[in-house]
Amino acid sequence: MKEYFHRITHDCKKWELVYWWILRAFMIVAMLDSALGLGIERDEPDIQQVLQTLSNFVGMFAWEICQMFSKKHWPRYIPSHFQNGLIIILFLASFGGAYVNFYYSINSYDYIMHAVLGFYAVIMGYEVATAMQKRDKSQANVATMLLCAFGFSFIVGTGWELFEFTFDQVAGGDSQHWSQSLAIWAADKYNNPGLAHPWIFQPSSYAPRLVESVDQSHLYDSVSDVYNARYAVIDTMEDIIFNTIGAIIAYIFLKIKPYWHIGKNDTNAMIKAQSEAEKE
Repeated sequence: MKEYFHRITHDCKKWELVYWWILRAFMIVAMLDSALGLGIERDEPDIQQVLQTLSNFVGMFAWEICQMFSKKHWPRYIPSHFQNGLIIILFLASFGGAYVNFYYSINSYDYIMHAVLGFYAVIMGYEVATAMQKRDKSQANVATMLLCAFGFSFIVGTGWELFEFTFDQVAGGDSQHWSQSLAIWAADKYNNPGLAHPWIFQPSSYAPRLVESVDQSHLYDSVSDVYNARYAVIDTMEDIIFNTIGAIIAYIFLKIKPYWHIGKNDTNAMIKAQSEAEKE
């Protein structure tokens, strides 16, 4: 245990530790305010927000969790800078988006966050693939590494949607914005009509498809009825679309500059040199 604590305090830069704990401190304040209703952002207890903040707070220790593994496992080879981007994304999503309510006061906030998540998930995938390569001490084709990174971003994006769905099911939240009625309520509360209308798919973007049926309750009277009925799936699909946009941008970036496989950080070259040295 002593060796582990030494590792998580010395195998990263001092400024990283300070940076991480500043953001974690804000999250702790958010949890206390949500639990006790201290009047900072919550005038009364909000248990749903406590649970949401807590789950993201745990994610802020991803690198420390990775360092629990032995050198036989790839998480041990994840560098500390991996957490620098992850922790700010979790902070902006939980503290900024949910606790300070930027999701409701800024229409584009959720879309920007999903694009950033998609982008950084590719970077995380690249770091994970490189960590596996370092553990196995094997050379790998860069194109294959980037394909793995790109695919990893979709695992993260899907995992995030699963988390939101599960949280809403268990805690009765609205992380996935599954209800048109709740969206209208939020739009009225924050005096922001745009909240009740997802950005990409508007009622005018398609016409209702009236299906002949004996049961007339299956018919839609207007495009607005179709839109309202599809609100939940529209919101989720918009999240996936912006995740993908961010992932594509990151893939292009890594295609131009695969930083672990060029110059002095060329992992393939270092592994090759190690292998040749061991043979001598």
